[in-house]
Amino acid sequence: MGEDKIETLRGFVFYVGIRKTAAPDAHSPNQLYERVFLEAIKRINDFCVEDRGRRDNFIVILDEHDQRSALVTAAGRSMYGTAEPRRHLIEPPFHVESHRYQTLQAADWIAGLVGRLGAIWADPTAYPENEVFRRYFEHRVNHVSRRSGIRT
Repeated sequence: MGEDKIETLRGFVFYVGIRKTAAPDAHSPNQLYERVFLEAIKRINDFCVEDRGRRDNFIVILDEHDQRSALVTAAGRSMYGTAEPRRHLIEPPFHVESHRYQTLQAADWIAGLVGRLGAIWADPTAYPENEVFRRYFEHRVNHVSRRSGIRT
């Protein structure tokens, strides 16, 4: 197999997820989104301070979300109001219209792929239609992923 574009550009894939275990009527999508969002900030911040000979900073750009204000507030608390502040996040996240930015469109595509992989990882018998994604993309995604995972 040839070199992947992500590797060629010295990039990587990062994802965080939580397997939904609550009954659909007890499920809070916004609460789940915020928990995953804060875990993502933590993991990226930790990545920035790993001993790699340099210290990096990062910004987070989000697709539009109806809980924008709550997410920005949660990120601000994460940056300054915790026992382990996320000091490498330069400023609270900002939202953009994904249809205007190719990088966010690419992130949407990767999220869709990881979502399908995550579903089959969590329960292969429930999502047999996702086997094709596993066959063609699982190795590639795993190869270029850093600090990624889906909690069960």
